[in-house]
Amino acid sequence: MSNIFVTPQWFYGYDVALELVFAVVTILVSFFAWKIFKVTGERNIRLFSLAFLFIALSYIVQSILNFVIMDRLDDNISTLINLQSVYLLNLFGIYMHSILFLIGILLLTYVALKIYSFQTFVLLFILVFTSLYFTIHKTFMLYLLSTILLGFIVYYYLTNYWENRKPTSLLVLSSMVSLFIAYLFFIFAMDDNMLYYIIGHILELTAYLLVFVTLWIILKLGKQKQKKNGKKAR
Repeated sequence: MSNIFVTPQWFYGYDVALELVFAVVTILVSFFAWKIFKVTGERNIRLFSLAFLFIALSYIVQSILNFVIMDRLDDNISTLINLQSVYLLNLFGIYMHSILFLIGILLLTYVALKIYSFQTFVLLFILVFTSLYFTIHKTFMLYLLSTILLGFIVYYYLTNYWENRKPTSLLVLSSMVSLFIAYLFFIFAMDDNMLYYIIGHILELTAYLLVFVTLWIILKLGKQKQKKNGKKAR
């Protein structure tokens, strides 16, 4: 029961604030993507929005549970009972964050594979969560599975950028590359390496901000185009 935290103990507390920031940014990403979907009606944009909604929920749940854990650790109650409750809360937090986050990444992978079959998604879901369930190293498996899936996502956005060479495609590609590298750093940080963990979080935040900026640019360009079309119609 000595190693009960998802994050290194020296980082515990700071990560709660970061998770809230991640939650806010990813919620905005989901909202902006949904607005674009309402205009374009593109299936991929809808899945993109849903993916980031699940990612946002994973951070919200983790942040709330970590806040409760910190509050429990400050309580002046029986140490044994307190540690047991903290352990169970932390374990529940690991599962909930992992499930919600991986569903989001699976939805992005589903788009990247370009195989629009519900059976395919279910198969991916079973394979991923079976791997997560049967390992005792939940956090490591979360990082490993996320890195593998993000590798496929990076390849998809690389080919997408190579075909159209749009600045917005380059921004999305850069965000996915940042997220992929972030989770590589998280794997290396499992040995409680402070530098790798900090770099991983910086890259993770950078990735979400890049996606947010990209969608904001797309919405802005879309509104400008609508105004121009409206003037021409007059």
